[in-house]
Amino acid sequence: MLAKLKTILFLSSILLSGCEPDMQNYKPHSGEADFSVYVAIGGSKTAGFTSNELFKSGQIVSYPNIISRQLLHVGGGEFRQPLMTDELGFGNKLVLDFVSDCHNDSVLAAVSAGGMADESNLSNIYMDFGPFHNLGVPFARISDITSRVDATQNPFLSYFSRFAQSPVSSVIEDALSIDPTFFSLWIGTSDLLLPALYPQQQMEIITKTEFDSYFTQIIMQLNQDVKQGIVATIPDITDFSYFTHIKTQNIWVTDELAEGGKRLLTSDERLLLSAETLIKCENAGSEEFPLAREYYLPETQINLLRTRVHEFNQIIKERALEYDLAYVDMYELFKSLAHSNLVYDGVAFNNKYIFGSFYSIDGLTLTPRANAIVANAFIHAANEKYKSSIPVISIAQFQSVEFP
Repeated sequence: MLAKLKTILFLSSILLSGCEPDMQNYKPHSGEADFSVYVAIGGSKTAGFTSNELFKSGQIVSYPNIISRQLLHVGGGEFRQPLMTDELGFGNKLVLDFVSDCHNDSVLAAVSAGGMADESNLSNIYMDFGPFHNLGVPFARISDITSRVDATQNPFLSYFSRFAQSPVSSVIEDALSIDPTFFSLWIGTSDLLLPALYPQQQMEIITKTEFDSYFTQIIMQLNQDVKQGIVATIPDITDFSYFTHIKTQNIWVTDELAEGGKRLLTSDERLLLSAETLIKCENAGSEEFPLAREYYLPETQINLLRTRVHEFNQIIKERALEYDLAYVDMYELFKSLAHSNLVYDGVAFNNKYIFGSFYSIDGLTLTPRANAIVANAFIHAANEKYKSSIPVISIAQFQSVEFP
């Protein structure tokens, strides 16, 4: 009960701090922390990946960059990001547009942004623009933070190879090379998300022991030189709008363990957003044409994912306490979207696809306005731990989903 009360008070304090402070009576100060060289380590959300791609304007409104702007008030310094050349990144960007569906109805849908991505986005930019302070790597798993660059083994590391200090760098080595005085670490989401995005491949999820080993190694390496920082817990990825948009009622799926090899989904299971067109246009999900395994998360997999997120988050909390670090509970912040509207600066957010204002068009990553909420959560936690007064930022200056 006490833990739940603390969570409610924490989230309430974030909501109440969502407006710009009265600068006439408010004096920003660094407190017990040194924010002069801030480095951010993490995955897609740290990098500013949004709407299925990493592109320049999305990176500019990444939550670490928003934090860095506020740190300028308390002695923060330069914050370099490995910006893409254009708005297309590697060419996978999604935008919203009105299209004719299979019934010739005009509907709002996510479509490819089109265009030709600049080939320079594939080239390493460290010599021209490095070193970098935002070391978020889209879809990076926790093991990738200490791994050498090798895009052949993990295609998502092609995002890192374009800004790595050398062909044999690791994220953690590049982070330490700039002699940071303060760090943020939000990692582990992709370890749960990637198996959920490709359920038919039955990818193994790392164990609690493996996660503990990787996370502790990262914290120990950082702690050798950087004594101050903030770590964040992992959200329940099954609450992301990518997995909640399509309702499971009366949907048939293939299941080799079920009688006849097919069954109805339960309300506790999840359909992937990728099944939407098949259900709407090809009668998929009917008893005659049940959906294949790649389009849904069965209850057993959901239970495993939720068990792991609780185990991983317990480790994150324990290491924060052990190494005397600030800690922000992103799990609870994201949960508030799934259970009800999160009202922030008078604006309601939820986990609805497109119209919830929090998740971007891919249903997985964040809108600029959601990045501002996340940045304020980090700032609030840092202020509480280090007795600093970093001003929070008004989310009104950031947009949510961009409509046509």
